[in-house]
Amino acid sequence: MIFLSKVAKKFFAELFFLLIFLTSTCVCCSQKAIQKKPKVVVLTSKGGNGHMAACDVLKDMFPEYDIVRINPIYDFFKPVFDGEAMHVSLVQNGWLRTANFIIRYPGQLYFKMTRGSFKRRLSRILSREKPDLLISLIPLLNYPAAWAAEHHKIPFLIITLDADLTLWLLNMDRCKKHNFMMTVQSKTPRIKKQLAKKRIPSKCVKEVGCPLRKEFFLPKNIPEIRKTWKIPAKKKIVLLMRGGSGSNRLIDYVKTLVELDVPIHVLVCVGKNKKLARRIKRIKASGPVTFSVIPFTKKIPDLMAISDLLITQPSPNVCNEAMHMNLPILVDRGETCLFWEKATIDWIKLYGEGSAFKRMKQLKRLVQEKLEKKREIKAQKQKRKSRRKLCFASKVRKIVKSLLSRQKRFFNNSEIVTNL
Repeated sequence: MIFLSKVAKKFFAELFFLLIFLTSTCVCCSQKAIQKKPKVVVLTSKGGNGHMAACDVLKDMFPEYDIVRINPIYDFFKPVFDGEAMHVSLVQNGWLRTANFIIRYPGQLYFKMTRGSFKRRLSRILSREKPDLLISLIPLLNYPAAWAAEHHKIPFLIITLDADLTLWLLNMDRCKKHNFMMTVQSKTPRIKKQLAKKRIPSKCVKEVGCPLRKEFFLPKNIPEIRKTWKIPAKKKIVLLMRGGSGSNRLIDYVKTLVELDVPIHVLVCVGKNKKLARRIKRIKASGPVTFSVIPFTKKIPDLMAISDLLITQPSPNVCNEAMHMNLPILVDRGETCLFWEKATIDWIKLYGEGSAFKRMKQLKRLVQEKLEKKREIKAQKQKRKSRRKLCFASKVRKIVKSLLSRQKRFFNNSEIVTNL
């Protein structure tokens, strides 16, 4: 009996410690589950600076989420060639007609023919990552992404970045039911027509403004910024931009502006194009016009804050940033631009103050006119401020929280027809 009692005591003691261990393990697991961040997969691209910039905005907006960047187009073509790098090279070297032809005809046809492959590829990505939400910041693949998201019962959000949705809505007319949300900066007549053509219900599309980095909302010390960039005193500033990869067109701008008999300083943003920077530095300025060559920088908000005028192509990203900073824009329509960028002028008419030019003679005249109309521009700034009421961060945050909160109900009540 004494032996049995000792055995029983030992048994119950071990059982007691085992229960304590299991309880503590369950508590730790539950705490880890509570602390786990919601996971968001973001489809992006390095084929344009706007996609990566928008992804950076999302990371700043959602620090409480685990955001995973996926570059599906680059990954798809990687075994053969870097298609995105080829596109950037064509744009950088001024082969815009070639870039337009490739995207408009063989490009769209190819993505239509390979939609089944991209469905399976995106489905494997979602199986591997197991996200709580899928966000697309890219065109061409939104139908395969919608299919994959529905297949895995994951909410899907498309954040468009262009004023022309031709490429964003590729194959989207194949969706019979619509389990996704889509955002646009504003529903222009062009966008409404394109959505109607693809039979996208208006309830799926929200106006949210445009994604802007947090630096664009910070107060600016203008004298200090001018001092940092060594801007000559009492000179008005003209900012030249042609995207993150630069463009040879900037050479024409500089050669034209240095002929002006006006005391201005020109900031030439060449991006990562070192060859272009060397060519521009060789241009001689003998009059009252001076210029600085600016390599790739994240200080664009500062440069826009001190500038009096922007000269650029109709790039959605650059023009949206300029309009937010109330910076007048001269849009270059004399050179071929990417066909989906032409519609950016729709936004400028709604929210900005700008003009278009085709020849360098026009550029000379317009620069002088814009810089002389300083009072008028200030009045227009106040008018534009009252018209731009959309706040991208707050509106998208509300949409994302709504999608995550009603995830199960959202997918149980509807479905997408999915024919591979």
